[in-house]
Amino acid sequence: MTAPVPNVALPHIGSLDIGIDHHDLFNTLVSDMAELLESIAGIDDACAYVSGIAARLGADIEQRYKTALDIQHFNRDQLIEVLIDLKNRTGGKFSVLEQSDERVVFGNCACPLGDAAANHPSLCMLTSNIFGRLTANAVGYAAVELEETIAKGAAGCRVVLHLKRTELSPDTREYFRDDASAASP
Repeated sequence: MTAPVPNVALPHIGSLDIGIDHHDLFNTLVSDMAELLESIAGIDDACAYVSGIAARLGADIEQRYKTALDIQHFNRDQLIEVLIDLKNRTGGKFSVLEQSDERVVFGNCACPLGDAAANHPSLCMLTSNIFGRLTANAVGYAAVELEETIAKGAAGCRVVLHLKRTELSPDTREYFRDDASAASP
């Protein structure tokens, strides 16, 4: 028979600094999921998968803003404010760099997904899809060009939101009004 070990006073479990909290768990989960998806399915299929998730998320976000504003349809100014508010509310630092009748260029110096997006360009489909779909539902058409992204190693993001059809680069994604939004003026 072994002698009982004296009850050594251990620190309270909740006070241990183990380097994990809600944000750490979220970042690790998102980063590992993106890495797994990109390595197994490839970048193109991973982008398609994230775009599908973003489409559902974007529809919910669009409805939340419309309900909160008590409106049926965003005008252009409201749309731009909503896109910036959404990204900044979720941890980004988006702003309008330039705008014209044909396009709006956004800059960003902090990814809403934090470190999870590093080296995972498929996660940029969240921005592309949400910006594209909300804009297309508001004005009928959108194309999103991710000129620079933090996920691809840039210091910041440069997102070009085309409001009218034009010649597009091969990586630019086009979006059209959802059937459900077609009745909106």
